[in-house]
Amino acid sequence: MRLRLLLIGSLLLLSLGAVAQKKIVYRADWAYHDEENFPGIEKLVGNVIFKQDNTIGYCDSAYNYPRDNYLIAFGSPVKIRINDSLTLYGDQVVYEGNSKLSNISGNVILKDNQSALYTNILKYDSERDVGYYPVWGKMINQQDTLTSDQGYYYTKTKMVLLNGDVKLVNNSYTMRCDSLRYHTEDEIVYFVSRTELVSEHNRIITHSGWYDTHNDQTKLVDSVEFYNDNQKLTGDTIFYDKNIEFGIGRGNVVMVDTAQGYIVKGEYVEYNEMGGLSWVTDQAMLVLINKEDSLFVHGDTLRMLIDTLQNPIEMHAFNKVKFFSEDLQGACDSMAYIVPDSVLTMYYNPVIWSGENQLTADTIRFTILDSIHTRLDLLKSGFILTALFDNTEFNQIKGASIVGYITDNQLERVDVINNAEAIYYIMDEDTALIGINVSFTTEMVLKFQDNKIAQILFYDSPDGKIYADKDLPWDDRFLKDFRFLDFYRPKSIEDIFKDPMPREKETKKLPVDSK
Repeated sequence: MRLRLLLIGSLLLLSLGAVAQKKIVYRADWAYHDEENFPGIEKLVGNVIFKQDNTIGYCDSAYNYPRDNYLIAFGSPVKIRINDSLTLYGDQVVYEGNSKLSNISGNVILKDNQSALYTNILKYDSERDVGYYPVWGKMINQQDTLTSDQGYYYTKTKMVLLNGDVKLVNNSYTMRCDSLRYHTEDEIVYFVSRTELVSEHNRIITHSGWYDTHNDQTKLVDSVEFYNDNQKLTGDTIFYDKNIEFGIGRGNVVMVDTAQGYIVKGEYVEYNEMGGLSWVTDQAMLVLINKEDSLFVHGDTLRMLIDTLQNPIEMHAFNKVKFFSEDLQGACDSMAYIVPDSVLTMYYNPVIWSGENQLTADTIRFTILDSIHTRLDLLKSGFILTALFDNTEFNQIKGASIVGYITDNQLERVDVINNAEAIYYIMDEDTALIGINVSFTTEMVLKFQDNKIAQILFYDSPDGKIYADKDLPWDDRFLKDFRFLDFYRPKSIEDIFKDPMPREKETKKLPVDSK
């Protein structure tokens, strides 16, 4: 029993000591206590200083409630020093000693080494090191000014949580959102809701990510949209360095240029807003927009060289290139488009399909002459074939060099230059086979109608013969280097991602005689 009483007594002393340590102590020029009229209240006037632990307050006058351990301070302003780096100011402060809460109202200012917060009502919890303002407030931190309907400032971790009509303004951007977080020491914004960032040259929309306002770098996440004068860039994630105006996009990246009329898509993009090289990889696709028939181009990597005005100078596609439009399809290993010269060149085992025609060569070059006319050069080992009778037999034209002329996406004329060879099936009006023309000459001209050979002209006397169907052996119906590549032909936009053309020419077996 005696031991129990000693323990209870010790606990009571410790408890009383703890309560005593929490009492607010003060000093003032004059103190007044009227227990009869104002029970439990001490009125303090003139150079009032009150203290509890590390918190020190300064005011003109105060009401002290020693029984309840709180104090109401008045001044112009009241000053509360929480610690060496944090000070609060306001017209009136209710300081609760038991909970260490400071309820400040009227011209409130919170200042620390990094920032200053201005509002009209603030509740500061010294135990949790957090200030809460339930009304409009403004924080100034270095070059950043933040305003919101309400907010929390965790002064120990230097993190601000802002809610309601949030706005951040600095030299680079004006940001608006419903909520965000901001680190005053690192000067980093953390996006937690849909946020719009507007600068002189671009506009950004994001839902998550961060922005380093000191270094002008940002990582944006979740349905990101990036706009400048004529371009729109979207993606799952975008990193952007405003200092060098360079961005990296990852995941479902789409860039649309309405002025230049193209769209770029891919899973990874490097983009230079002020000119230079931009890259697209992983499911990369370039769309050259045309009201009549847009061209869709795929390669493992797309590279674009642009000038400072965002005008494209060169466009390159590398590895496993395919393209598709309604009137023209193609495949090769690599392709380059020199925009000022309007010249597109296909390298390494290129092939083009136009209507029923297949065109191959060592190198293929398009030269866009105007909006409706294009010149086509099959450089070295040019070969044109047209499938007949359900892809069992073929019209064939071969030459050292072949030049084609395209009008309104239709092959109109072909000039075969040097070592011209032809195997041509002659039909009557009812498409019945009359005979097979096998010819060899120096040069020839083919005229097309509806993408089909309508006429063959020879510049000199050809060395050739017209054979009856039964008289021409099967193997003689194919010119040397014959290859039917319809397997690689894209029949839709989706097909440009499938069955890539090999970099080197394959040795193709001749079709099997169906007769």
